[in-house]
Amino acid sequence: MFDGLDELDALGPFEVLRNAASAGCDLSVHLVTREHQPIVTGSHGLRFEPDGVYQPGADILIVPGGGWLARAEVGAWGEAQRGHWVPILTAARSHPSLRILAGVCTGTMLLARAGVIGARRASTHHSAWSELEASGATLVKDRVVDDGDLVTSGGVTSGIDLALWLVEREFGGSVADAVSDAMEYPRSKPAPRQGTPDPAGPRKAR
Repeated sequence: MFDGLDELDALGPFEVLRNAASAGCDLSVHLVTREHQPIVTGSHGLRFEPDGVYQPGADILIVPGGGWLARAEVGAWGEAQRGHWVPILTAARSHPSLRILAGVCTGTMLLARAGVIGARRASTHHSAWSELEASGATLVKDRVVDDGDLVTSGGVTSGIDLALWLVEREFGGSVADAVSDAMEYPRSKPAPRQGTPDPAGPRKAR
């Protein structure tokens, strides 16, 4: 979490994962900042309290975006320029507990700046496609792109799809379907890599 983030980038996945936890999944979901910060203010002015300060040890780390196209001083672009999150994200990739690093919208660009994407398959908001390609990543113009321990998504609302896909990967498609149905959200799943079986099995038409 950081000032200037797109609120839905963070709160969309947050709601999905908290709903999955309420449905019985073994999940503990926290909104965390880089350093102590009582209030985070989003790009649309929403003010909310984070749960605490980031500490290594999570199984899944989701990075939101916001403010990239506007080159805003607060937001993902500003965070990339200041570079404070970069070493944290770089170190997170090699932490033994971390199994999945995920980027929502231009949060993927923060991951690219941290050097954790390289030439791997990834997506981001359409306004930053060319920048993602210029970073060396293999751009996939899809709402969710699953590259194993790296999962990324397109703009804003696709963070909900990303979180639902994580629920499916971790707890099964029926749980993810139940959460999406309760939210009345027609989700999108990532296309399986060519020649690679879908890790969640056959895709359900919705």
